[in-house]
Amino acid sequence: MRVLSVADADDALRHELEAVSREWRGNWPERGFTMAMDALFAYPDTVLAVAVGPSGAIGGFLQLVPSPASEGYSLASMRRRRDTPNGLMEYLITETIGWARAHAVAELSLNFAVFADFLRADEDAPRLVRATRFVLLKGDRLFQLERLHSFSRKFFPHWRRRYFCFERWADLPLAGLAYLHAESLLTPPGPWVSSSDLAAR
Repeated sequence: MRVLSVADADDALRHELEAVSREWRGNWPERGFTMAMDALFAYPDTVLAVAVGPSGAIGGFLQLVPSPASEGYSLASMRRRRDTPNGLMEYLITETIGWARAHAVAELSLNFAVFADFLRADEDAPRLVRATRFVLLKGDRLFQLERLHSFSRKFFPHWRRRYFCFERWADLPLAGLAYLHAESLLTPPGPWVSSSDLAAR
């Protein structure tokens, strides 16, 4: 694994990282407005953790953006080639945590796992909480909430709540649609997505 700033990434590496990203996304649109910064090379203080195979080919990478409020970094993108072995992302994250510790990084923020309180609910939880969990699990194929939560849980993080604010209950449906639109969760996959240039976004 190599850790480097975007400013130190040469053209060949940038080209390969874009290829990895396109392969990983396929025909799916970019997701994750609340977490991802999909402009891979737009910010010189962004950090890349890159997995390099025995042949020198790039197997996958993490993109970390600075989080000045916590004097740390936030995980923005996780991408890998589809033929790499399972566990590559876990390896990259644990090695990146070691790098952060060695460089006195105060905090490394992982994924934003929405509705985590509901997904962690057990059988003794109130009926409404259990019903909400049931609905969330049914929609997991599209939203991947449980999979993201389960992935993040592997690293024993400190969970912090985030809040979705609105003025009136009547605003909730429209605010919810605006949120889903911002996250690109209302955008279906299609052939037009694969032609998007990530570096220009």
